[in-house]
Amino acid sequence: MNPRLLLPLTLAFAVAGLAACDKEAGRKQETVGKVQSGVGEVIGDKDLKAEGKKDQVAGNVKQGELKDAVKEAKK
Repeated sequence: MNPRLLLPLTLAFAVAGLAACDKEAGRKQETVGKVQSGVGEVIGDKDLKAEGKKDQVAGNVKQGELKDAVKEAKK
């Protein structure tokens, strides 16, 4: 294999791996945000609800779902 191609290919695989990790972390953060927001709604804690909404938006951004992030931010 051409040594000049090795570095770009290695970087491409590394970036793809990081993107997959970000999506998984984003899903987790979005789920935690939904739970926090729901609990805040039920117990009447506005701060917890706001924190949950923030986590939902951040989770959507990490997943690359900007359209969903904007929708959540507007709620």
